[in-house]
Amino acid sequence: MIELILITSFLYFLHLLVPIQAKSRMGEAMFERARRSLENLKESLPVFFALAILSIFLDIEANVEFASYWLSLRFIFAALYISGFRRQPANEKGYEAQPLRSLAWMLSIVCLFMMGANLI
Repeated sequence: MIELILITSFLYFLHLLVPIQAKSRMGEAMFERARRSLENLKESLPVFFALAILSIFLDIEANVEFASYWLSLRFIFAALYISGFRRQPANEKGYEAQPLRSLAWMLSIVCLFMMGANLI
């Protein structure tokens, strides 16, 4: 679990740099998607770290698997969000749907819930 925490921290650091690179190389639209992806990660990262650290202290080995899934899904989520892969046209409210991105996000949240449930 400690390795996953370190990898997650490293990937978060790299993710901090993505918006800067996206703006200088790919333009404003990709910069905005990278920035929003980073903001989304900031919302679930503290929960992940708390659950991962509690899993270490309580010696919950089952959470290593869910933590690995969470990390993989967050990576997929960020890649889909930043690339704009399979983005559907905006509706009247300006919302651009990305069903695959939504699925990756939802599954990552399920992983967090499962990690929390294993602590009980």
